[in-house]
Amino acid sequence: MKKVLYTLLICLLGVHGVEAQNYLRADSYLFSFQESKNLLLADYGDNAFALQRMNEGLLSVRPQLLDGKYHILIVAHVDAYRYADEAVVNEASLRASRIRAYIKSKLNIPHESIAFYIDRSGRFRDQVHVYLVESALPWFVNQDINYTESPLPGAMKEVVKRYGSVPYVDLYPRGSANGESRAVYVITDGLFDPSELDDYRLAITEIPSPSNKEASKNVSPAVASEEQTVSQAPLQKAKPHKAEKKETETAPFKFAVKTNLLPWCTVVPSVVLGNNDAEIQTGSFMPNLELEYYFANRWSVALSGTYADFSYNGNKDNKWAVSGLTLTPKVWPMADYRWLSVGLFGEYGDFDVRGEKISTSGLYGRTGRFWSAGASIGCLIPIYSGFCIEAEAQAGYRSVFNGKKYRYDDIDSKNYLETRFSSTGFMIGLKVNLLYRFGF
Repeated sequence: MKKVLYTLLICLLGVHGVEAQNYLRADSYLFSFQESKNLLLADYGDNAFALQRMNEGLLSVRPQLLDGKYHILIVAHVDAYRYADEAVVNEASLRASRIRAYIKSKLNIPHESIAFYIDRSGRFRDQVHVYLVESALPWFVNQDINYTESPLPGAMKEVVKRYGSVPYVDLYPRGSANGESRAVYVITDGLFDPSELDDYRLAITEIPSPSNKEASKNVSPAVASEEQTVSQAPLQKAKPHKAEKKETETAPFKFAVKTNLLPWCTVVPSVVLGNNDAEIQTGSFMPNLELEYYFANRWSVALSGTYADFSYNGNKDNKWAVSGLTLTPKVWPMADYRWLSVGLFGEYGDFDVRGEKISTSGLYGRTGRFWSAGASIGCLIPIYSGFCIEAEAQAGYRSVFNGKKYRYDDIDSKNYLETRFSSTGFMIGLKVNLLYRFGF
């Protein structure tokens, strides 16, 4: 009888040991998001506390992460009844991308160490778990996070398609004991045969989360300042902070390349008011390019250049030459660098025009330099991915100087300087830009 009891006891211990070995030890960091929002705010819920713990935990094992001995699992939790909605998948991906960008830029941990899944069980809705898993990254895990900033359904549909099969998991809690909680994430990935997949079986060290008020008291100064780097832009419900907002890797856009379509269509995009030139002028097409840099969450500065030296109206003797540089600082009152922008502009350039455009007055050529300055207001509308359309109206003051008018002599077949001129006046302008925005 004793031998039988010993045998049963050994078997039970063995089964318990096998079960314990099947669970991977992990640390857990839980982040909360406002409903229908994708910005991670450090002063919302217990995010400050989780952020401090994650900073300390990941940095302490950074060598193991870089060596591939440990890896990071990000799980975005969504509604159990709307998990297949493309907008829900896109929002979950956006939230995970915010956290992954923070881990990459602030903790210097590459994305090769990070796995991502979407939990459709309905638990922890509007929250994202980050797990530090003490094992190598499985070969079959999903590491793609595809998302778009565009609110258009078509753009979201295209982004979700990139997954091939959305990387879903289902969460099954397995209780807790001895300061550890156990959870099983069953992977559902249509790109693999189920026999090739292993579930995430995690034994998680339990850390009680303080209230948001207590967390804000205990958080270290270094972590307190992270709110400026985690959030892409402050929401109305976010608490005000004295620290200056800093540029962050979580901002989706850093640069834009754009071109004004009107000059390409031979239309001069500005009109000087109050003189004989107060009309829309056309000539040759005018190539132009503009670069815009976004910084500090709500500011940008743009530098544009235009250059043309061509004939027009089918006559090789007609010349249309113009060049100009424009500098435009802007402020974007709304988040995500879209919709409304307000700015100032300064422009400098020169021109050289001759031909039938001015032949009605007997003149054949006109040259000079000009500068303009004023204010602008614009509206940017995202189209697809990083492509956008932007309309911008300008109003200000223009001065033309060093102007010269030439008269063509038929007998001598030469241009002769007739007079010098200068002019000033108010001007209005219009830009219709096609642009592409991108980040790092």
